[in-house]
Amino acid sequence: MIFSRAKNKEYGFLILEFVVLVLGFFISLQVNEWQNDREDRELESQYLSRLENDFEKSIVALNESIDRIGRSVERLESGLTVLAKRERSEGDYPALFFALQSSSLRGSFPVYFGTFEELKDTGSMRLIESTQLRESLGNVWQKHVAISKISEVRNMLRGNTFPVMTSYVKPLEGNAITFDAEKVEEDPRELYVALSIIRTNLENDLTDSEAMLTLIEEALGVLRQDTAYAPSI
Repeated sequence: MIFSRAKNKEYGFLILEFVVLVLGFFISLQVNEWQNDREDRELESQYLSRLENDFEKSIVALNESIDRIGRSVERLESGLTVLAKRERSEGDYPALFFALQSSSLRGSFPVYFGTFEELKDTGSMRLIESTQLRESLGNVWQKHVAISKISEVRNMLRGNTFPVMTSYVKPLEGNAITFDAEKVEEDPRELYVALSIIRTNLENDLTDSEAMLTLIEEALGVLRQDTAYAPSI
């Protein structure tokens, strides 16, 4: 009877010890998981702050690029209007000269992808909890890649018009140049076609730049909405 009680007591201690070990192991796992999650959230917060900074810089740069392209398109439009006239006066030629100056501009799509590329290349994209933000980042990246590829084709078409442009420019003393009005009057059609090609390409660059800007502004809105309601750690 006494031996049986001793045995039961020993088994009880063993079971209790086992339960304590299992419970301790479980708590240790939970603490470790909590610590890892805390570190991930802190790292995510750093990435989100950097992404916000990249978005803000991209918006500023794109707006500047859009303004510059817009002004060039307006000058090209003025030049084409002058060329479409049957007769041109002396005061029309400055508009043509400004159009020629604008023809050298190429569309640019300045977007800061430093943080995004780090997230992508290091596999840290998993830290971004917001599915919507990850999708927005992907949309921005894919749009930029697509625009960059088609922009190469546009630049090639623009490049084909440059020999035409330079033929209407005359050098002056020093580094100054002027517009060859006499050559325009001989045959304005060639210059009209060249300026039209550049104008069309720049208009497409402008449209793509505005689309790029919209996507980045949307991504920034998603980021700020998510961080505004994110619980502090």
